[in-house]
Amino acid sequence: MKPVVVSDAGPLIALAKLDLLGLLPELFSTVYVPEVVVKEATRQCERKDARDIAVFARQFLNIRGNIDNAFCRSLRVLLDEGEVQALASAQELKCGVFMDEKRGRQVAIHHQIPVIGVIGLLIQAKQKQLITDVKTPLQALIRAEYRLSGDLLQRALNLAGESGP
Repeated sequence: MKPVVVSDAGPLIALAKLDLLGLLPELFSTVYVPEVVVKEATRQCERKDARDIAVFARQFLNIRGNIDNAFCRSLRVLLDEGEVQALASAQELKCGVFMDEKRGRQVAIHHQIPVIGVIGLLIQAKQKQLITDVKTPLQALIRAEYRLSGDLLQRALNLAGESGP
């Protein structure tokens, strides 16, 4: 059975830049996205990736209303509203969160919310033979100025059974 996940904006934008949004319904039974995250990811409608996310959201994503509770208020001092809403939704739904932002991932782990990022998703996609390699999309993300250290790239390639940058 495929897991359920709540997505933050960053990974959606990354997958859209790679034309790989279609991996989400292949790997997750349900993908929830808070309203504020959809707005953040589609705000710059002149960009192709924003338009692609808007179309994809209507077809495949379950958009959730924003939450305002004590958990959210405690996180707002650390995180932006999209990350707050993604984590609050994941906590409420008792599922994982799809997030790349380092501080948000640390908060998720602290609150025992399972977390996956773009790299983990690409590795899973390769394992399920949905993509042929992770090196090509990761290099494309680097060219698109997605923050990815050389060390993280090398660890990802090692986990995927691929060599070198």
